Amino acid sequence: MTRKLKASLLAFVALSAIGAVGATAAQAGEFTSDSYPATNTGQNVGGTHVFTTSAGMMNCNVTFHGEMAAASGEVTLTPTYNCGIGGNQVDVDMNGCDYAFHAGETAAMDVVMGSMDIKCPEGAVINFEITSMVTCNITVGEQLGLIAVTYTNKTGTKDVLVDMNLNGIDYTADFGCPGAGMHNNGTYMGTTTLKADNEGTDAFMAE
Repeated sequence: MTRKLKASLLAFVALSAIGAVGATAAQAGEFTSDSYPATNTGQNVGGTHVFTTSAGMMNCNVTFHGEMAAASGEVTLTPTYNCGIGGNQVDVDMNGCDYAFHAGETAAMDVVMGSMDIKCPEGAVINFEITSMVTCNITVGEQLGLIAVTYTNKTGTKDVLVDMNLNGIDYTADFGCPGAGMHNNGTYMGTTTLKADNEGTDAFMAE
């Protein structure tokens, strides 16, 4: 028996297979919408997103945008950041980099675990420029399989909460930063509410 959750706003499919002995086995989930193409949008909720490096804790408001042509186990989103650290503005240039979110195993009803990739054009990096008296640049390049990400399907509001609790992020701090050099101890934490717009349909079905 396969149970599929489908919403007009972005949702995920949590697939549960019941075998001959009646056991429930977790399988991979996927992102889906009632119709396609769908435009995915999101923003931080419950506080800022926090990116921690050798330079300290960077607090960011962030919005996300992406397109989805069909149901898939991966959805790509482009963030737009408004960040600060220690009273200083942080200018963020994505340089063509995006975040690819992956749906993994079903953890519970309406909850799916997953991971995130940072995908960049060849040679490109994300640049976080801290505009203090001595400019500090934190750069983050392409890296795969960052964990953990938790997706929670909110059937009442018809959106998905994306909880990011990422550890072991590789980054480089230039000589204007505290702890200059290459590091692999970056962390990123924050929650996003993610929705899809597919021309106003508003149905939620379980089948």
